[in-house]
Amino acid sequence: MMNWRSLAAAFFGLALSLSFAPQTRAEGGAGPEAMSMGNMCMVMFGYDMIHITAFQPDKSRSEYCDEIPTTGRTIMVFDLETPAFRDLPLELRIIRDPVTPITKDTDLDSLTELHIPAKKYMKGTFSLEHNFAANGHYIGLVTLTRENGEQQTEQFRFRVGETLWAWVPQIAGTILIAGMVFVYWKHTHPSSKKKPAETVAS
Repeated sequence: MMNWRSLAAAFFGLALSLSFAPQTRAEGGAGPEAMSMGNMCMVMFGYDMIHITAFQPDKSRSEYCDEIPTTGRTIMVFDLETPAFRDLPLELRIIRDPVTPITKDTDLDSLTELHIPAKKYMKGTFSLEHNFAANGHYIGLVTLTRENGEQQTEQFRFRVGETLWAWVPQIAGTILIAGMVFVYWKHTHPSSKKKPAETVAS
């Protein structure tokens, strides 16, 4: 009995940690394309990086990264940490997440929320302002044109407002906890159907 109680308590603690622990994850899927550290996102071009920080000055002084809490006026600041990037044309496009993988055949124009044509940012930093009208998941596409004309595109993902997917970890944790409680209750409360048979046998 004590073993079952210890096991149930362990699973219960694990479920709570999965449900409520802060999420630190790579952005943009597997690989080093983009990642988050605190409230600052980093888009990686190999070992070179561009820092991205988001603000909503009309609503808060807080800084955001991959989770922008509400719709409305949002300012994104891009810092080119690699000095060589200041002499290279940089293009930025923000699209609504199509859910399916983005390929060369994807119609980006129909998904585009904001597009800034390629240009050089000699000061090493620039910002954009956009009014997000709808909650949802978005993808930022950063395209860098090298000296030889080769283009390299990396992406960063972020969410605006509350969406159903934001609650998936909490829902999964709740289901796990409920399942463990049910199994534990069934183990500690044997079925009453066996009692009449045992009485007749005696």
